Amino acid sequence: MKTIKSAKNLSTDELVTFLSEANTAYRNGNPIIDDATYDHVYLAELSSRLPDHPFLKKVEPESDFGTGKIKHSKPLLSTDKAYTIDEIKAFVKRIESAAEELGIKPSSLFYRVTPKLDGMAGSYTNARLVTRGNGEIGNDVTYVFDRGVVPIGGINTELGEIVLSQAYWDQNLSDRFAHPRNVVVGLVGADNLNEDSAQALSDQAVHFVPYSQLQSAIVSATELIDKLDSICHQLESGCGYPTDGSVIETTNEAVKDLLGHTSNHYRWQIAKKTVGDTAESIVRGVNWQTGRTGRVTPILSIERTRLSGAWIENVTGHHAGNIRNLQIGVGCEIRLVRSGEIIPKLMGVTLPGSPADIPTTCPSCHYDLEWERDFLVCGNSLCSAQISNRLAHFFSTIGNIDLFGEKTIATLLNHGIDELPTIYALKAKDFETMGFGPKQAQNLVRELKRSLSESIEDWRFLASFGIRHLGRGDSRRLLKHFKLSELSQVDAEQIQALDSFGPLKAPRIASEIKSTWTLIATMIDLGFNLNGSTQVSAPASAITGLNIVFTGKMENPRKLLQEQALQFGANPQSSVTSNSDILVIGANVGSKKIDAAKKHNTRVITEVEYLELIAACTGASNSETTEKPSIHMYEEQMQLFV
Repeated sequence: MKTIKSAKNLSTDELVTFLSEANTAYRNGNPIIDDATYDHVYLAELSSRLPDHPFLKKVEPESDFGTGKIKHSKPLLSTDKAYTIDEIKAFVKRIESAAEELGIKPSSLFYRVTPKLDGMAGSYTNARLVTRGNGEIGNDVTYVFDRGVVPIGGINTELGEIVLSQAYWDQNLSDRFAHPRNVVVGLVGADNLNEDSAQALSDQAVHFVPYSQLQSAIVSATELIDKLDSICHQLESGCGYPTDGSVIETTNEAVKDLLGHTSNHYRWQIAKKTVGDTAESIVRGVNWQTGRTGRVTPILSIERTRLSGAWIENVTGHHAGNIRNLQIGVGCEIRLVRSGEIIPKLMGVTLPGSPADIPTTCPSCHYDLEWERDFLVCGNSLCSAQISNRLAHFFSTIGNIDLFGEKTIATLLNHGIDELPTIYALKAKDFETMGFGPKQAQNLVRELKRSLSESIEDWRFLASFGIRHLGRGDSRRLLKHFKLSELSQVDAEQIQALDSFGPLKAPRIASEIKSTWTLIATMIDLGFNLNGSTQVSAPASAITGLNIVFTGKMENPRKLLQEQALQFGANPQSSVTSNSDILVIGANVGSKKIDAAKKHNTRVITEVEYLELIAACTGASNSETTEKPSIHMYEEQMQLFV
């Protein structure tokens, strides 16, 4: 049996490797450590060292099993978590702010509350059941239905989870397995079923349950906040399957579209988890760490405290403003909570100690720090900690290169090599002079060449530069409208005109792109095999710069209409707001959007009228069009601009 080292005795690279191995074993149904130890000891140790480590930000991957890999039609992400009523209130405020930006009254919003199943998530579409995988590509496990998994609600029911009946678990398996999820993972991933799994399948106790089939409650914001605990308890206790909380989401599709998602979770959805055990401990020190963006974050070193079955020695202080405002210093007694978080959460101060000690210089390079709201920021772009973390972020995010972990990066920096173009120009002999062995040097060069030749999405490439305010989700959205090579010329106004980019974020992104552009252009010139966006500069047209909403049943695919509008410089929107210019209507249009158009003086035209308008953009005369303009004609005309 493999010897498991203490988390404290592992280097960061070894810690990430062990977490990956433990995660793989867990997903294969053969855990080498229990869930609490994984979350509260090893994952917590990584988070205390490097809160921004890429491993903590991504959907934890599955091992390869099933009959093949299938890409999800849309990302199948994790769910953000909340444990207190204040966190739920903050979530509601975020939803309401987005609604106001769209011209929607917050009082008209409703929220859906659904039990959060504790099984194996997947998507069941086109008669294929595909696991979550890494959030973008999952494993095809359709064969589980032949094994005996019962599909609740029939086929093509989209998102859901493979779960075990709670009653069956309680009566038959709870004394032999640690958790019902382990049984599910085992029977899905195993080549040969054990006796218990085979019996559970034979007894039809394992189901694929679509989220749409679960009992849910639709409530207003007031009801949600005032009756949160009772609503969640009622739904979870009556579910019939293992749960680990409740999922809360807005029902407004326009708000969902505006908020979008991060690389880890959807921003219009949150999971309410039960607050776990709390404990008090004494702060023995406050350690400060500099991340890749220059933010300097605090980690509290506390007296060793037992909490929820784990020994806790470090707690995140969140940001410098928190330390300043709560006056957290040595000798201070704090209350912390553990509720499934990666690292224990600071709840508050119970007894004051010494005054808070807020640094004035960067702990890495000693550059003077500046305040940005509640964050302390090191403005030195040559800061070694920032450089190290930026390099680690690049290699992790592009996802097609190995061997460039913490130790390799540290060696490079020790030899004065701190720029990506320089690293990509290194030869085997260069690595050898730094102390790498001949074989290792050859492997490092091979990996660099592989990362150039293997295909990589343009949005992933852009996100790898760690531009502040521009993560994977926003990089993807940005490159739906602009080619990567055009970004240096895109200004804040153009970015702000797009959905999901507000008046505060857009100027910052535009500025950061320009300041990073020399590096981005240099890396592009190295010959990375980029794929993805094919958007080009839109030709001037009658709809250039207009905000257009498509609604109702269209004769042509709505997505194609929206993409065509983009080609002509328009900005498709999901709902009518005060800045909408045209509402294009098909059949069966609801009165709400028509009323909204009247309210905002938005021009209303039919699909045929819109297509005739587009025909004018291409220079086609009425005699050259069909009686009823067809989108396919314009697809051919679009090729002139691609």
